[in-house]
Amino acid sequence: MKVFISVDMEGVAGVTHVGDVLSSKGGDYQLARKWMTDETNAAIEGAFEVGATEVVVADSHSVMCNVLPGELHEDALLVRGSPRPGTMMEGLDNSFDAAFLVGYHSRAGNPKGVLSHTYVLPVYNLRINGVTVGEAGFNAAIAGGAGVPVAMVSGDDTLEAEVAEMLPWTERVITKWAISPYSARNLSPKASCKRIREGAKRALERLAEMQPYVMETPVRLEVDFAEPIYPYLAADITGVERVGERTLACTGTDMWDVVRVWRTMINAGTGQFYV
Repeated sequence: MKVFISVDMEGVAGVTHVGDVLSSKGGDYQLARKWMTDETNAAIEGAFEVGATEVVVADSHSVMCNVLPGELHEDALLVRGSPRPGTMMEGLDNSFDAAFLVGYHSRAGNPKGVLSHTYVLPVYNLRINGVTVGEAGFNAAIAGGAGVPVAMVSGDDTLEAEVAEMLPWTERVITKWAISPYSARNLSPKASCKRIREGAKRALERLAEMQPYVMETPVRLEVDFAEPIYPYLAADITGVERVGERTLACTGTDMWDVVRVWRTMINAGTGQFYV
């Protein structure tokens, strides 16, 4: 059994502020890297305990060099660095049996979610086939395109509510309870790791219940940006339509086709590469 783990940082227990997730902000980023790595290891351990034969981890936060390689479980493979074609799901293909999303956060526009956003701050809203999604939903659709179900997600309680609506079969682990976008009532890192390890085990024990999140094709992507300058910069990309003052859209043959355009859209619109 092969398990793919995409790990972000904002949903990790103890992480509550910008300084925790960006080294340039002078907060607890180095500590947060340790907490992130420990939660990743907890998911890996849970997977191996119930029969996983291979685990691939994709470091998926910011420039995707956050997990501490020297402290990662020795039997896991690590996808590290950016840019890369599959963004947060790089390394996933149809040979995997399940995907975990560890340390994730709720989507842009959530008024309470801890450090909530969707990929980059200039993005205000993201829709696939008319359905508003955050990173969890978008990446679940990428996995679903490969026939792989998202079996477990971990993060704050606002993410749990988001995922429960979209992926009701998915095992959901709450690591903290949001108070505001920059504060939360957190589990201790050790308690969070214990819950994630047990959640990973339950998820794979229930694997027969899990369903891939499959988008009807062709896939329509619509992106609302916070300011008109961003779609202005990205509107000349082949296949991209400007459908509003702050909105761009594209239609792809499948999710991988959409991801290719989405990466270009983000990078052109912001003037630098992110994914």
